[in-house]
Amino acid sequence: MKNFGKLLLVMTVFGFFSTGFAAKAQVDVSVGADLMSRYVWRGTDFGGSPSIQPYLEMSAGNFVLGAWGAYTTNLPGAQEADLYAGYSFGEVFGLTVTDYYFPMDDMSDDYFDFDNNHSVEVSGTLTLDKFSLLAGKFFAGADDKSLYFEAGYDFGPVNAFVGAGDEVYTTDGDFGIVNIGVGASKEIKFTDYFSLPLSGSVILNPESESLFMVVGVSF
Repeated sequence: MKNFGKLLLVMTVFGFFSTGFAAKAQVDVSVGADLMSRYVWRGTDFGGSPSIQPYLEMSAGNFVLGAWGAYTTNLPGAQEADLYAGYSFGEVFGLTVTDYYFPMDDMSDDYFDFDNNHSVEVSGTLTLDKFSLLAGKFFAGADDKSLYFEAGYDFGPVNAFVGAGDEVYTTDGDFGIVNIGVGASKEIKFTDYFSLPLSGSVILNPESESLFMVVGVSF
């Protein structure tokens, strides 16, 4: 009952965000998937294999509800299935609550094991022209302490970012820089009517002394 109560609280937060959908006449739905050479998130490689990342998102006005997953190809590997809800205050500031769910083994059960398989984060984004800033704080579930900050700048041909965090993001739990990188994207044109978005990035994690090169296509 303890785990169910915590999960119910999280779902209540998502439900609060979703009430905005009922008041909006126009609901847009998008669905797709990314095929990535690696799943590298905030300076950490999850799974050590190519990753299939599907998503489903509904938006209405300033509200958004979505689901996102990452499934490695070296099962059992590292799997993830997230739910999120967000609200944008114009084009400058956005607030998002994300429930990160990490199935045990090879996509087994225990979805309602909140303490071990879920981590809930509230994050805010600030966008000023080409500059962006993200701040995220885990507050419930298996991880209820980790803090992360990331700054980015769009140079046109490439975008650059620097991220720092503590607890789960670092090897010793202390606050440190864990995510430095540059990324770029382009369209691969096959015909006049069909093209695939291609993205790539080079990522350095100074704290763990790791370097990643990631490329992927979107469908």
